[in-house]
Amino acid sequence: MNNNLLILILGAPGSGKGTQASLLASHTGMFHLEASKAIQDKFKNSSKGDILEIGGEEFSLDKQKERWKDGLLCDDGFVAQVIKEKLEQVRNTGKGVIIDGYPRSVEQITYLMDFIKSSYGVSNVLCCVINVTEEESLQRNSNRRVCSLMRHSIISHPETENLTICPLDGSPLLKRELDNPETIKIRLKEFAEFSLPVVDYLKKSGIEVKEINGRGSVSEVFSRILNLMEEF
Repeated sequence: MNNNLLILILGAPGSGKGTQASLLASHTGMFHLEASKAIQDKFKNSSKGDILEIGGEEFSLDKQKERWKDGLLCDDGFVAQVIKEKLEQVRNTGKGVIIDGYPRSVEQITYLMDFIKSSYGVSNVLCCVINVTEEESLQRNSNRRVCSLMRHSIISHPETENLTICPLDGSPLLKRELDNPETIKIRLKEFAEFSLPVVDYLKKSGIEVKEINGRGSVSEVFSRILNLMEEF
């Protein structure tokens, strides 16, 4: 596997991008950078009143956290800095990287495009877009739970509805703050308005973009991604 490879996995809330990124990382040995977790970790490790300064611009972590809890996108410069810090850490390990949930706006990727080009090269960057309907997104998110330790997603299914403990690591299962119908609708609106234009921007920047049908079982979607990877 190319150690200089960067894979961006995009998709609406509930498209399964986190699950697929995790599977792909296990299959390839690449590092899985989960954008939402990186942002949450930044919040967890901050104190009330903390300010992050980026290029002379100041970002209140309290304000960014409120936006995140309301289902709105965090400010572009703030997100770009969090992702850049993580990418720089991973670069020192020599592993390729799979990112899910980033970029969520053209502005976010614009902040890092020069860094990505110089660090990876356009020919080593692949974007996979997982497509699902709005109805399916709402259904998946409303019924999704994650484990408190490793954030494994537990898919809604009759066989899992009575589970209270993650079968993979034994930690309690939780429902995320973001996974309520009202917030999901806001996130879907944000995705359509800000995230979808990223696809055209990446194509114009010379980055290869592949569309993937997100319907079906996790294994079916994963097989489609692997087939695309073989062509890349």
